[in-house]
Amino acid sequence: MLKNLQKLIDIYRIQKNLWVLWIPVGLYYLRFIRRPDGMTDYPHAGQCMLNEQILLACAGGWTYPPLFAFSMIPFVFFPLWMKNAVWYVISISAIYFGFKLCEKVVTKTFSLKFDNKELFWFRTLTFLLSLKFILSVLENQAYDFLIFFFVVTGVYGLFEKKKFSASLGLSVAAALKATPLLFFPYILFKKKWNVFALCVTFFLLFSFLPDFFFTPKDSKTGYFTTWMRDIARPALPEDRNPESGHFGKESNPLNQSLRALVYRIVSLLNLDQQFHGILYTAYAVLLFLMCYVFLKSSKLQNPFVLDASVLIIGMLMFSPMSSKSHFVVLIVPNMIITAYLIQQKSFKSISGFLLFLSFALSSLTSKDILGRQLGTMMLNMGSVTISTLILLIILTMITIKMCKEA
Repeated sequence: MLKNLQKLIDIYRIQKNLWVLWIPVGLYYLRFIRRPDGMTDYPHAGQCMLNEQILLACAGGWTYPPLFAFSMIPFVFFPLWMKNAVWYVISISAIYFGFKLCEKVVTKTFSLKFDNKELFWFRTLTFLLSLKFILSVLENQAYDFLIFFFVVTGVYGLFEKKKFSASLGLSVAAALKATPLLFFPYILFKKKWNVFALCVTFFLLFSFLPDFFFTPKDSKTGYFTTWMRDIARPALPEDRNPESGHFGKESNPLNQSLRALVYRIVSLLNLDQQFHGILYTAYAVLLFLMCYVFLKSSKLQNPFVLDASVLIIGMLMFSPMSSKSHFVVLIVPNMIITAYLIQQKSFKSISGFLLFLSFALSSLTSKDILGRQLGTMMLNMGSVTISTLILLIILTMITIKMCKEA
């Protein structure tokens, strides 16, 4: 009787604490609706598709894949307050369940059995390391939380050997945003032929899904083909057509991709003519380091979440445009690094110092902390880009150490 009573008391305490944690989530909604840019622009693109208009012309500057515009069609019929409310619920739910799913994979990878205190610090530290990017997603009403959720779903499928979950998660993420396509050659590298075939099939199915229902007027091609021609191809670094968009070749401090960092450096050093050569060299170094980690981690029993963390960093660095909200996917590498350091009790190690340095460059350089002028200067220096590359260095060090211990 006393044991049952104690269990009820413990459950009540846990639920009480959970409700306390959800209070700021509810209050943040007031800030979320202050700038309803997303719920203004996204449904407008859905309306353009309903009217069978070309997205780039109708939705001024629309660069997202057509599947995302297609998914926004239901929001066309909602009043603004309902759009905001539904989008906020979806945002919080995807981040929460993605976080929990990622936690499940990470703890299984390291065979972790945290006590209550360690579990608290594991979740808290991961959350704090990623908080800046989570808030950025919510503040801008961005849809990158969906990329995080579907990528984690795909990684979970790879880990648990669930082909359908793996292929569905990664293909939807790639159809919503092209950068998760980086997982496809990795799946080939792992010789998962069935998963790769399903990924390609699902990716094409979801990418061409809008064309099954709508055909853009005044265009000889469908929505996906038009997007490939007008948006995806000009974003490639080898595209030098003067009429194409020059993604990354600009001084926009909000762009924290590797291409933007390289462009700022070559502009500062007056090496504009050598931009492509330097960019390709930087890409080659990054790709080499990523492949090195994959080769080393192949000796481990279940390397998928570790490799996924590296691929996620590659997604952000190889992308022509990576703003702060895109970096919400860094929840995955932040979580795996935190888990490893807690397991090894090595926060005072070099890896621990580098993790703090990464956090300082990404989160403590905020305009709210440093002021607008200094914060913008840090962004122009590529603080978030450098912070992300530091995470890659930590993951490389962890992989090497784990292989020695295996």
